[in-house]
Amino acid sequence: MKKLFLTLAFVLSFISAAYAQTSMGLTLSMANIDTDLSDDIDNNGTTDTTKSVSNDVIFGSIFFERELDNGVVVGIDIIPLEAEFESRSTTQSSLKGKDDDSASGTNKGTADVSKHLTFYVQPTKELANGSKVFATLGLVRADVESKVQSVSSTDKTVDQNLDGIKFGIGMKRDMGNGFFKLELNRTDYDDISATTSNDTKVTADIDTTVLGLSVGKAF
Repeated sequence: MKKLFLTLAFVLSFISAAYAQTSMGLTLSMANIDTDLSDDIDNNGTTDTTKSVSNDVIFGSIFFERELDNGVVVGIDIIPLEAEFESRSTTQSSLKGKDDDSASGTNKGTADVSKHLTFYVQPTKELANGSKVFATLGLVRADVESKVQSVSSTDKTVDQNLDGIKFGIGMKRDMGNGFFKLELNRTDYDDISATTSNDTKVTADIDTTVLGLSVGKAF
C-alpha cells in the first residue's frame, strides 16, 4: 500500500504540477551492499543456516528531474547497465545429494540486477549562501536474476522483480550553467528467494548504503 501511494504521488506530480525547470545529469555512486542470507534446507519454514555478507561496488546512473514551483524536485534515476549485487559461496557437507547419497562441495549464489529504476521526490530548502539541502524519498524497481549452484541439487536460475524504498539526505549547489549534488542514501529492498530442486530455499535480504556525486544541467 505504501508503494502504491508513492507511485500515485509521482504520477500526479508530473501530470498536474507547474514546473520551474527541467534537469538531467549523471551520477557516480559508491555503494556498500549488505545482505543477510538464510537457508531453509527442507523449505519447511525454519531457518537452518544464516550468513551476513557485504560487497562494495561503484556504478553510474543517469537522472531526469523537474523542480516544482514550491521547490520540491520529482525525478527518475536509471542504472543503464547490469550490476552484480550479490555473490557468495560456502562449503557444504550434505546427506541429501543429487542421487540421495552424501555429497560435499561448494554452494554458490549470485544476484544480477538490471533495469534498476528509482522514482523519487526531494523536498528542498535553500540556504543563505545559495546552496540547497534536500531529503530524498524514493520507490525502487528492478529486475533480478538469481543463480543458485548447490552441491545437493541441480543448479537453478530464477528471474524476479526487486522492489525497495529509498531515503536519504543531500546538498545541491548551482555552478552557473549547471549544478552538482552530493547525497547519502539508503535503500531497503524486499526479500528475494530461490528454491532448488531438493527444496532448499535460499532467502536474501538486501540493503544498500550509497554515497553519490551528481552533475547536471537545467533547461
